[in-house]
Amino acid sequence: MDLYRCVNRNSGSTTADCKGDARKIPLMGYGAGSRLYKLWNWYIENDSLATEQELKRLGEHKYSAVDNSWLDELCMKKWWEYVVTWCPLWVAPNLITLVGLVINLITVLILSSFSYSATEPAPAWAYAQAALGLFLYQTLDAIDGKQARRTGSSSPLGELFDHGCDSMTQVFVTLNICYAMSLGLMPNIVISVSIISVVMFYAAHWSTYCTGQLRFSKFDVTEAQMSVIAVLLTTCLFGNSFWEISLVAGWKLRHLVLLSSLIGTIYQVCGYVKVIIHGGVGKNGSTIAGTSVIFPLFPLLMVVVPFCMIYSRAETSVYDDHITLFMLCFGAVGAKATNRLVIAHMSKSELRLWDWIYVGPLLLMLNQYYNTIFDELILLRIVTVYCYTSLLIYCTVHVYLPQGRPRDYWLKTILSDKG
Repeated sequence: MDLYRCVNRNSGSTTADCKGDARKIPLMGYGAGSRLYKLWNWYIENDSLATEQELKRLGEHKYSAVDNSWLDELCMKKWWEYVVTWCPLWVAPNLITLVGLVINLITVLILSSFSYSATEPAPAWAYAQAALGLFLYQTLDAIDGKQARRTGSSSPLGELFDHGCDSMTQVFVTLNICYAMSLGLMPNIVISVSIISVVMFYAAHWSTYCTGQLRFSKFDVTEAQMSVIAVLLTTCLFGNSFWEISLVAGWKLRHLVLLSSLIGTIYQVCGYVKVIIHGGVGKNGSTIAGTSVIFPLFPLLMVVVPFCMIYSRAETSVYDDHITLFMLCFGAVGAKATNRLVIAHMSKSELRLWDWIYVGPLLLMLNQYYNTIFDELILLRIVTVYCYTSLLIYCTVHVYLPQGRPRDYWLKTILSDKG
């Protein structure tokens, strides 16, 4: 007896044979492999799959943004408009974004190979290539939308893909700062900088979820990225010891830069809080989905609190020695939470509290509670792989979902596709 049925690729209906536009769909109910397959389908449907109504609203979403960035207006828009003219019309906008993400990832990994714990100095060229990688990512990330308009291919998918890549990049940017200024010498600061980075990115989309409009302030993403590039180039020219220059009362140049960043962050967060409290466009000041403007706080706490507890309860230096791995794990969880928020905004849907990626940090916490019955480093590696797998599955499902199709089509022809 055949263990598959034939389903038409376009309509999702069952056919008599698997010729033409039909594909083989394995049947369930046969042995251990089938049980794993059922578990896989259950995970996808409960963790990553949108409802049919959400898919419809997602397909109807229109991008809305207000850009007040002074650096964008001063020079960067002119640069981006010039660069996009060099892109062939056949190049897909999402490919441009993806290339930028890969470049940024590679350059950060190169730098991390020299400064894994954010304490060791790296060669000057390693900081230079990281600065170049971030600049290229910024440029490619900025021109993808312009390329979409040139080619008439603008869509909610493009916006979703762009925000997804941005969510992954923010942890790379944070690591660049830590490497360049040797913040691993002050481990608590590394955690603080990483938390601030995740909170800032999340808060930006939280305010968008409330107002339906993405807003860029005078000092925003472009200025922050340029500041990181400046830090990387400064370290390239003068070395890590430059940030050790003593100022007054025991303060070093590193402390002054961090304090300035903290003040800017507080100002930015206050702006987001003001928008969140007073800017809800839904009924009775609710979000664009008609839900509470406060509720997105709880998924954010589900991201931040466990990692703070894990780090503070550690009895060994494993998280300090492997701060890069720990921050990558934290970044993956933060990225998925932000992606959920982005999709909730774009589909005007209620935000979920639980996410299966939280199983990762939960395992680390339970391991500590039971006196580290498993090696912490090995478990951290496993959890990091799990978190990125969960993130990539979630992003892949939403990036490649067939907008405008019934949800049943997605279940039948994509989830069950084996070849």
